[in-house]
Parts: sequence; structure tokens; C-alpha cells
Amino acid sequence: MRRIVIALAALLLMGSSLACCCCYSTFPRNIQINTGPTVEVGELQDKEESIPLDGTEMVAVDILFGAGELEITSGEPGQLFSGHFLYNVAEWKPEITYNDGKLTIQQGDDDESVTWPSEGAARNEWKLAFSPEVPLEMDIKVGAGQGELDLTDLQLEKLDIDLGAGDFSVRFNAPNQAEMSRFTLDVGAANLEIEGAGNASPEKMIVQGGAGKITLDLTGDWANSADIEVTSGVGQLDLRLPDDVGVRVNVQGGLSNVEATGLSRSGEAYVNNAYGEAEIELNIEVTTGVGQVDLKVAE
Repeated sequence: MRRIVIALAALLLMGSSLACCCCYSTFPRNIQINTGPTVEVGELQDKEESIPLDGTEMVAVDILFGAGELEITSGEPGQLFSGHFLYNVAEWKPEITYNDGKLTIQQGDDDESVTWPSEGAARNEWKLAFSPEVPLEMDIKVGAGQGELDLTDLQLEKLDIDLGAGDFSVRFNAPNQAEMSRFTLDVGAANLEIEGAGNASPEKMIVQGGAGKITLDLTGDWANSADIEVTSGVGQLDLRLPDDVGVRVNVQGGLSNVEATGLSRSGEAYVNNAYGEAEIELNIEVTTGVGQVDLKVAE
């Protein structure tokens, strides 16, 4: 991946520095901060791309997005991918390649010495839609900005999301139609809300947080038991837990305050009423740094 060079506001830099002190990743690999000359803002470009379904049985999708606004949704029948791109920096022209079941969508940037304009005049907005008709393995890397990732109706077999700084939401509003083996989240100086992760129903889920607030809603239609690992650096962690599957949460490390609602203590762990009775169980390991941890069973 070619490097996408961005400059962030002082507050985000300070947040990422705190996360680094706690030994947690703050930005996607190969995305770096630079203090070189500012990119040149030009006329707004409006670009659309689409790729039809071709009978491929599974598609691996890589999304590499530097900074701006990112939106992902389920697309129309017959289309593997459709994208609408708005940008006013020529170097950021998106590059889309598809070959033999491998789809890559990346922000172009050939000059590693340029940085994000300080005046806020630059625009970089992507709206991406993917087929609900074919199984997908998705790898999403975002440097900074805002993102709404509505992954409802997609057939997701693997999902890896790497976020730098900003505000992001990820939603699963209906059960996954594929069996997801792994779901990983690596979050830097960002605020992130995950909604309905139970509908994604991963067998293994790993969340690594740096500085910021993470709200992890684990409710939904779990198809299987799962192991979930959550590492929280500096900030707040909210876990919304289901009441219709067994839940066991073990919290260790750090200087965090833990508040538990709707759970009881079982040794060193917290459990809900369904634990030990339900066929499906979630075993959750939480490792904290400094901050607040709220555990709450959703009604």
C-alpha cells in the first residue's frame, strides 16, 4: 500500500500520543503524519464507478482511505460494487482495481511530502456499496475523519477494520447470511460505536482501543458461541450485553472504574442470568488501561 500522508488537529495528535504511551496502535499501518507542504485544493471532482457481478464465488475487498468522509452500505442486485466519489485534491483520485476475486479501492497519493490542508477547504467523500449476493472478506483501513459503515445484509466471512482518528459507526441491523470466522477492530484516537454485533455473529472477535470512546453493542441474533477480546487504552468503554445468550465478562488490568448493570459476580468475573443455562455463550476478556468501563445487560 502506498502511503497516504495526512496531518491531524492538535487534539487528535495529543490523543494518539496518549494511546501510544499505553502501547496501543493509533493509526492504520502505512498511514503516517507529516508536516510537509500542504496539498493543492482544486475544483471538485465527481466520479462514479461500478463493477457488475461476474459469478465469482467469494470476493476479497480492500478499502484504503486516508481522510475525509466514508460511507458503506449494501448495494443493488446485479452489481458487485458501486461507488460515488467527491474530491478536490487531484492526488486523491480514487483507484479501483478488480481481478480474480480481489477488489481494491484506495485513495491515490503519489507524493509522500504533502499534508491535509489546515483551512478545511479540502473534500474527500466516498459512498461505497457492495453486493449482498456474494460472500465477502473485507479489510477496511481509515486514517481520519468520519465514517458510517452500515454492513447490514452483506454476507461477511471475515471483517478487519483499522481506524485512526475521528468518529465512526458500524451497524449490523440484520443477521449475517454467511458464517463469520473473525472480526477485528483496531481503533486509535477515535470514537466508535458498534451496533448489533450479535447479528454479525463472529466466532472470534478482537477489539483494540487507544484513546477515545468505544461503544460495543453485542446484542443481536447470535448463531454460535464466541470468544471476544477487548483491549481498552485511554478513554471509555461501554459494553451492551445480550440477555438471551450466556455472557461471562472478565475485566483485568489498568486503573479503570468498572460499573456493571444487570450482571452478578461469579468469582472474579461478571455473568448474566442466562450464563450456564443458554446453549450459546459469549466469553469476554477485557483488558483496560485508564478510564471507565460500563457493562450493561440490554433489555
